[in-house]
Amino acid sequence: MEFGVRPALPSEVDIVVGVLTTAFHNDPVSRWVFPDDERRPVAHRLFFTAFTEAAFRDGEVYLAGDNIAAALLFRTYGGENPADFMARFSALADDELARFAAVAEVMGAWLEGRPPHLHRQFLGVLPEFQNTGVGTAIVKDRLAGLDAEGIPCSLEASTPDSARLYRRLGFVDVGEPFAAPGAPPMYPLWRDLPRG
Repeated sequence: MEFGVRPALPSEVDIVVGVLTTAFHNDPVSRWVFPDDERRPVAHRLFFTAFTEAAFRDGEVYLAGDNIAAALLFRTYGGENPADFMARFSALADDELARFAAVAEVMGAWLEGRPPHLHRQFLGVLPEFQNTGVGTAIVKDRLAGLDAEGIPCSLEASTPDSARLYRRLGFVDVGEPFAAPGAPPMYPLWRDLPRG
């Protein structure tokens, strides 16, 4: 099946946020950061709006299919300083912000010292379209561009299943899974440029 993948427009922030809010509702790390099932959709809208606006400024934003999947990627060089970036999330409740900051800290630690690259922050597919190939399509589309540009890519998978998907697409494990204290594990993955 063919899925059109395209850069999102800044005017489509709400579409991207809607996809990610729904797609990550049951994600284990999201459930830890935002543990209240009723509060999570509200918190997710605040959270993903901040991330999406930041990605339009310092990264890349993609939609696929008939707006059934969305991806946010960030350059690991230049961009906002960490304090300004975290200030984007000030609308979250204090306990949510503290848990998110703990996750961000362990993510930043494994990225520290790596060469400049593109970091895949989020890839979300609406639940009814998961396992249709749209997630693979959105990843492959951008990887082809990164290969042409000579840029490696990193990510943290939040489930073993998503880690397996990325391994099939040329990513390799970088050390052991890690987690903020009390949080579910994340699986650090890296993709260098293809050889040959």
